[in-house]
Amino acid sequence: MGAGVSVSKEKKYQVFVSSTYVDLQDARQELMLALLSMGFIPTGMELYPTETNNQWPMIQQMINECDYYLVLVGGRYGTLSPMGLSYTHREYIYAATKRKPVLAFLHDHPESLPEDAREHTRDGDVRLNDFRKLLQDKTVFRYWSTPKDLGQTTRKAMPQFIKEHPATGWVRAGQVSDLNQVREIQDMRARIEELEKEKEELTSGWRPPLETLARGSDVVKLQYSCNVYIKGDCKVSMVDTQMTWDQVFATVAPQMMNEVPEQIMRQALEEYIASRALEDVQANLPKAHAVRNVVLSTQSFNQVKIQLRALGLIKKTTRKDAAGATHWQLTALGDQTMTQVLSARK
Repeated sequence: MGAGVSVSKEKKYQVFVSSTYVDLQDARQELMLALLSMGFIPTGMELYPTETNNQWPMIQQMINECDYYLVLVGGRYGTLSPMGLSYTHREYIYAATKRKPVLAFLHDHPESLPEDAREHTRDGDVRLNDFRKLLQDKTVFRYWSTPKDLGQTTRKAMPQFIKEHPATGWVRAGQVSDLNQVREIQDMRARIEELEKEKEELTSGWRPPLETLARGSDVVKLQYSCNVYIKGDCKVSMVDTQMTWDQVFATVAPQMMNEVPEQIMRQALEEYIASRALEDVQANLPKAHAVRNVVLSTQSFNQVKIQLRALGLIKKTTRKDAAGATHWQLTALGDQTMTQVLSARK
């Protein structure tokens, strides 16, 4: 064990190691050896190198049982899972939803790796860079350059990481003499697993949007009816307005951090449209001087709901009020997207 490393001999920590497989076998071996030398219990999918969706329940269980989650990133993003994310990326998302302490090891110059250890497509490079940026923004991370360097980096990083992120760990059954304490711990773990399952059901419903879906700055045409006033006369008109999908989402998202009936979403859109309705109307009726009673068409409102749901930003809840109205709520992705769209820029 290296100098300055202090890991309890009575308590063992289980560490899940996630990475692409073929291109990082040497680095992964050094990482595993470093963890073993420090008294950790490393685990991962190196015994099952074939990346298939059939193994996902097993991976979930292994991550559930670990104390720490380590992700090793080289020059490849990896094989895509059915969700549209690589298996490594998907494992990280799952570990994050379980609030596992995450430590990332990122290659400092992935472009310098051998050709067979790098992505071969522009799409692969973009996905890899986005994943690296996510880990740099959301986790504790360290850089590495060679497998040997990775082993040394691990030995230096883990003691401080454990100190900053205490975990439950494991002890031998014979070391726990109080049976009541054992039962209490078992009951607590069962309750935690139950709560985590509920949370997973709430946060795992989203899917990465298809590349063909309109989003962001793409424009959508919405139709509404309103009362138009011209020289004292009033007439009901059908009017079109254009909004970007970011504008649509920014209008409804703040109302949806908790479950809300869909009428609240509709009212938010109608209030926003009303603020600009006179300009829309004057495009065809230049003498109009006032607009009242904006009502978004059912077809346009359904279009908004379907699109935001397809993008994974909102989800239907099981709640129904006395009138039987459908309720909606932001997904975890929707909450993150709302922050990005509405955050003030300097």
